[in-house]
Amino acid sequence: MPSGPTLLGAQQWEPVVLHKSAPKGKAAKSSSEVNAALRQGVAVETSKKMAGGCNKSGSVSVAAAEPSAARKLDEQTEAFRHETVSHDFKMALQQARLAKKLSQGQLATQVNEKSSVIHEYEAGKAIPNGAIINKLNRALGVRLPRAK
Repeated sequence: MPSGPTLLGAQQWEPVVLHKSAPKGKAAKSSSEVNAALRQGVAVETSKKMAGGCNKSGSVSVAAAEPSAARKLDEQTEAFRHETVSHDFKMALQQARLAKKLSQGQLATQVNEKSSVIHEYEAGKAIPNGAIINKLNRALGVRLPRAK
């Protein structure tokens, strides 16, 4: 004899109906819900918050702020460039390295930098960094001209 419940007894054959509850909170205010309410003829009031969902303060109008910023960008015709090392600097660096009979990789190892950094300085493309220039001065035993 089985010790558990038996299936031979009274069984319930009525269907179980599950009902979905109406959306609550933000889901009730979604655009599809608002459109469905409008189609049914229900009076719906919608209002957009000032700068809702943005990182702007409520006192500044979003619509008023954007055109002036775009206008400023459009009026900018000046080309901005970072200052790179001078021609005198790159030539002095290259001559000092060759005088010590070092490759760019060997010099980079001595100053604890990548060889691409030395290449950029010698090509004149590097943005001057005082710490790197001081390391180069010490490793090469020379005083390199100002990078400007």
